[in-house]
Amino acid sequence: VVSTQSTGSSGINAEYGHCLQNLYKIKTKRVITALSKLLRDADPNIRAVACISLSYTGNATAATIDRIEKLLSDGDRLVRESACVALGRIQSPGSVPSLLNAWRNDMISDVRSAALKALDIIGTREAQEGVKVVKTLQEEIKKLGVEESES
Repeated sequence: VVSTQSTGSSGINAEYGHCLQNLYKIKTKRVITALSKLLRDADPNIRAVACISLSYTGNATAATIDRIEKLLSDGDRLVRESACVALGRIQSPGSVPSLLNAWRNDMISDVRSAALKALDIIGTREAQEGVKVVKTLQEEIKKLGVEESES
């Protein structure tokens, strides 16, 4: 039996986390449904682990991808980072705009790095062009900094 109850406000305990991490190996509809429900858990650690686990199930339905994409705007940076990793693992071309947005706008560098890696893995033309534009802009900003210091 799969339980979708959190461990409470004290956070995820090691045993529960280990079970959750390995749940994806049982690729039944019941497990996928339970993992999907855990994406809305109050504990950000549960949401993060459920997100990664769900990406391993091979369940790349539009509904699953949509649920994971919504986590890109989660208040917790580990959840956002996990969402990037999961979308990269799923290789969802439809997630490129959301990942580009995370890469361009997230305040946390680890989230931006995970979004960039996911975009590289997805590798569509849109992903490559979006990455190229931002990298070009970053190079120009660096040049401005060098020019200012030389003045």
